[in-house]
Amino acid sequence: MITEVFPQGLALGHNFCNRVIEQEHLLQNIQTARATLLMSPRRYGKTSLVMQVISKLKTPFADVDLYSELDEIEIQNSILTAIGKLVYTVESTTNKTIQFVTSFFSELNITFHYRGADLISELNKSKNPPAKTILSALKKLDELLAKRKKKVVLFFDEFQRVAELSTSGTIEGAIRHVAQKSKTISFIFSGSNRRLLEKMFYDSKKPLYKLCDRITLNRINKDDYIPFIQNLAKMKWNKLLDETVLEAIFQYTELHPYYINVLCHKLWFSKKLPIEHDVITTWQKYASEEKSNILAEMDLLSKNQAKMLIALAKYGQEWQPMQKEFLHLTNFSLSSASQAIDVLNKKDYLFVDDNNHYQIVDPLIKYLFIK
Repeated sequence: MITEVFPQGLALGHNFCNRVIEQEHLLQNIQTARATLLMSPRRYGKTSLVMQVISKLKTPFADVDLYSELDEIEIQNSILTAIGKLVYTVESTTNKTIQFVTSFFSELNITFHYRGADLISELNKSKNPPAKTILSALKKLDELLAKRKKKVVLFFDEFQRVAELSTSGTIEGAIRHVAQKSKTISFIFSGSNRRLLEKMFYDSKKPLYKLCDRITLNRINKDDYIPFIQNLAKMKWNKLLDETVLEAIFQYTELHPYYINVLCHKLWFSKKLPIEHDVITTWQKYASEEKSNILAEMDLLSKNQAKMLIALAKYGQEWQPMQKEFLHLTNFSLSSASQAIDVLNKKDYLFVDDNNHYQIVDPLIKYLFIK
């Protein structure tokens, strides 16, 4: 039995749709300990992909979410805690695991303890810079795994925070030193700032230059969504959705994975098989509920950036931002339009489609301003 369909968090198992090629690619990279960079706009399911593949492999895994870290010390402690969890999985005798983990880190003056069910690291007044401590811990982990003939996955999410908080590049250099040699640790990197990640991994002056094999997640094709959605409809109502219902779902969500899940999750609450009208009213209600959040997010943009998003929502299907007609309609100069587009692209509000046209990433923003 599926207790929840179209979850707002991780989509795993029966809730995971397609990504067959990406799953196979990532699986091979993990098996060969090849470092991987996952790239996509926000909320495209990068973490779900990683977890789906790991669940198939049953490989020991630890994640390092750097979203809320404030400095190099906090980055260091998050990485050490993840390494501690991986060391913990190597020891088979449960009652000795904490002693084993603490002993493993004894040379680095690090101890571990439980906070509830979580294993937490504690660094005891080290004089070493964070990069050196991280390098030593990763080397020791690699040596231990090689000795025990085991492999693990270390997943870094919001990895661009390293570049934002550490301008020296020493932490990136420490990670590269181990990642390019290790046969036991599969390094996976991801984040929400594509431009900054690209600079970290594709700038020849940066320590992580060309370290990773890149996997890019695009929107899932409707031909893949149709059997997935219809299968869950049959399980729920013992009937298939009408084609008009599917087309309405795809029209409003624009095949954005997050919004497909949001809209379908709400539709699946109904005891009756949804019709097209249900899709429309459900989306409209959701848009009304989220409007204040979208406007609050827009307030964080400059006046010109917000204006450009609204202009693209209204006129972007007919003209692109640098065309004369678009500039005339929106009263943008060529330079100010170019500058606004560049910033919005960096902030992940826009993407370039297969026709080399700028599109708004978030279909809800687009809907609200067209409406």
